[in-house]
Amino acid sequence: MNAIALTRASAALLLGCGLLAPLAQADTQVVKYGNLYANAVVATPLLAQDSLVVDTFTTERGALSQTTTFTVGDGVEYFSGNAAWLVNMADDFGPRLTGVNIDLFDATNTLLQSDNFVGVLGGFAHSTFGGLLGPGTYTMVATGTGIRDSLLDISLTMAVPEPGTYAMLLAGLGLVGLGWWRRKSGVVRDSGRWQMMRYQPVAPA
Repeated sequence: MNAIALTRASAALLLGCGLLAPLAQADTQVVKYGNLYANAVVATPLLAQDSLVVDTFTTERGALSQTTTFTVGDGVEYFSGNAAWLVNMADDFGPRLTGVNIDLFDATNTLLQSDNFVGVLGGFAHSTFGGLLGPGTYTMVATGTGIRDSLLDISLTMAVPEPGTYAMLLAGLGLVGLGWWRRKSGVVRDSGRWQMMRYQPVAPA
């Protein structure tokens, strides 16, 4: 590999490290609830790639009403979230939480997002939600009904990278690798076809 190819490869790797670095530095804020009726304020602002996890387990029964207030810092433009809760059948003995709804409000109490039910798998109900979300203060409200013990997990991640970002990175690294392989093996493109150049040693004059 010549100096130009090495420089290009190094630049691509540095770009890749720069894009992936935020993932390695991501922070997770965890809120744990032991009651159906509860509220909490997350003091540390959530930055790009940070996550908020709300973990609930309680033996209480009745109406679920949990309010979690958090702040989003600079650099965040959108978020994605998911939730899972146990919905064992009525004649079972395990946790059973029904009618779950998760809403996200801004500082003016305007509804921004609600979760979308996905389905039930292995006794767990699942929902997802996400969208644009800039810096500011937000409140997430979870409601439902605890028929027996209740188990609910909610996760929000700030500024999830778009798949296209990584696609461009991989394409760039692929082109660098292809260029290096062509230089090493002597492959050239002629008239729309790839051909292998065979190098013949030149006899000394």
